[in-house]
Amino acid sequence: MRKISLSQVKYGAILSYILIILNTVSGLLVTPYIVDKLGDSAYGVYKTMSSFTAALLVLDIGLGGTLLRYISRYRADKEEEKIPNFISMSLFQAGIISVVVIIATGIIYFFIDNIYGKGLTAAELVKAKQLYVFLCAGIIAHIFENVFNGVITGFNKFMFGNGLKIIRLLTRILTIYVALHFIKDALVIVLLDLFLTIGMLCVEIVYINRVLNVKIKFSRWEHSVFKESFKYSMLIFITTIASQANGNLDNVIIGAVVNAGAVTVYSMGLLIFSMFEQLSTSISSVMLPTVTETLKNDDENLSATQKLILKAGRIQFALLGGALTGFIVLGKTFVNLWLGNGYEDVYIIVLILMLPSLLELCVNVCLSILRAQNRLVFRTMILLLTTVLNIIISLVGTYFWNYYAAAVGTAFSYFVGSVIIMNIYYYKIYKINMIKMYKNIFGKIWICLILSGIACFAATLLFENLLAKMLLGVAAFAVVYLGTLWAFGLNKEEKAQLRKTR
Repeated sequence: MRKISLSQVKYGAILSYILIILNTVSGLLVTPYIVDKLGDSAYGVYKTMSSFTAALLVLDIGLGGTLLRYISRYRADKEEEKIPNFISMSLFQAGIISVVVIIATGIIYFFIDNIYGKGLTAAELVKAKQLYVFLCAGIIAHIFENVFNGVITGFNKFMFGNGLKIIRLLTRILTIYVALHFIKDALVIVLLDLFLTIGMLCVEIVYINRVLNVKIKFSRWEHSVFKESFKYSMLIFITTIASQANGNLDNVIIGAVVNAGAVTVYSMGLLIFSMFEQLSTSISSVMLPTVTETLKNDDENLSATQKLILKAGRIQFALLGGALTGFIVLGKTFVNLWLGNGYEDVYIIVLILMLPSLLELCVNVCLSILRAQNRLVFRTMILLLTTVLNIIISLVGTYFWNYYAAAVGTAFSYFVGSVIIMNIYYYKIYKINMIKMYKNIFGKIWICLILSGIACFAATLLFENLLAKMLLGVAAFAVVYLGTLWAFGLNKEEKAQLRKTR
């Protein structure tokens, strides 16, 4: 069982990075295509309503994450017979939540004119309402899909889960290219996403039933289990509220205060930043079962768990640091090549968001520890407080400084809550010296980053042509970075692991 778990985590993480690459390619190639076909204004309306309806996603109260945690616990405790009943209880909750979403959708629909009357034209408001209805239908499908995805990840089947996401993404890319060529309407994208979510849901149900051989059936309502899991779900729920607010609030505010065109510019910055975040979350997303098992067998000093944080953190820093350094040097050229004139501010927006997040993303495996031990209360409260701080800064600042204020509000609140306060918490509760942890994570990798950045910058001075600058800069960065990492950046254990992987 242990070998299978390690294999699933290893190859699941590899598929996660393949998914990141495909998502990056999708963002770089598909997004400009969509903007070109729809126009800046229509795309801005689409992104505004996507961000607006994303607020309803919080109503799934973290069912997928709750299933992942409890199935992992049942399997670790050799109580697999309890899993089918727990799944059925979760599906019942999903049904109740779906009814709430339908009611909330109906109520909010009648306030769209008042909310966006200033930022959108009359024609844009009509389209916004149309998109809103089908986006909300997609949310209901997502709630149930999230339940079954939680079951699959709870069984450590990361290869299947991530493989299915890759197939979904490839299908989406191909279909969007074909469909928008003939029908230049954002509704095409929304309907496509809805049908793909339903398709994933059907495949997951068959996989759970036929491959995992889990027969979902309700035997009894376990009040004590429900009470405990509901508490956990509510913490995930509140965390999701904060996450959705920090991830989508900016677009909502910009769309209401400025205009749809400004939303398009800011959305491009968020798209690049989301790719940056995914480099880290692809590892942490598959770590919960491993962390749960490690904690169960760890000593009181959590020495094995700290080694796990360090090991994952160095991988994350090598990837995130490389992405950040490369963007600092080549970001302006990249944005100009990718989006053309009129999007110069994207570079500044991305840097504002990237820089404060690096420290937290390098150690976000710590969040798996909190989830495994059901210690999410403090972090949830901190996220709520920093979200309020973000709202105040973004809402007030956007009136005076446009989307720059929204980016600063998000970055500042993120740094205060997720970096400063949470690192103090890890030290107080787990006795993890985070300064020492960061020192060990950075090691000599930071030297590799500086040398690679210098080489990259020097290479860009050789050409005036943007494409030539970009290609030569990327090549110089890759050669120097990989070379210096192997020469002195990586430790002996990491090199041995790479040789074993080959």
